[in-house]
Amino acid sequence: MLTDQLLSALSCQRFLTLNEVCKATNIDRLIGLQQLKILEKSQLVEQRFFAGRHYFKLNDVTRLESDLGKRTWNKLAQRKMAIRIGQARTCYHHLAGQAGVQLFQWLNQNHLVKESSPAYYVLTNQGKYVFNQFLAEPIQQTYLQTCIDFSERLPHLSGALGTKLLSQLIKDDVVTLASNRQIRVNIPLACWFKEDFLERKNN
Repeated sequence: MLTDQLLSALSCQRFLTLNEVCKATNIDRLIGLQQLKILEKSQLVEQRFFAGRHYFKLNDVTRLESDLGKRTWNKLAQRKMAIRIGQARTCYHHLAGQAGVQLFQWLNQNHLVKESSPAYYVLTNQGKYVFNQFLAEPIQQTYLQTCIDFSERLPHLSGALGTKLLSQLIKDDVVTLASNRQIRVNIPLACWFKEDFLERKNN
């Protein structure tokens, strides 16, 4: 069935473009879009329109990854550009790549950020307090902007808060800007995700 094929490709639990899903399943693009919209109405799939493309991702995070899902994601992960700038890079003026995605996931896991609905995230009261301390300025915003990461195909923080966060990480020498959008990670990612990571180190 077309539905099973589409869900199998998306079992990699990443955002895939319409073209990528259809190519992985050998389904015509128009038919694929129609079927994905049906899955979206059934709340099996979420859609996000980002940077001029339709992206799709499973809503069921517990679904096991199929062989097709593994092959689909491995092909994307092995792109030369994804490998070259995959660990950390700038996306406009905020942090992207593995570092940006893992940091955003950490913010979610520590209840500093929460998903209010598909593709929409808000900063919690605890999140406002922590960012206020880390950035040494009052944080008034509630709704957050995110991008679908080019290499990781998961959300990372963007917008004004994402820009401020990257600037502070540079000031604290956690990361350093390099050439061609690349970012050098000075502190291993494994050391980032501690309870006190966003505390001011000079307090």
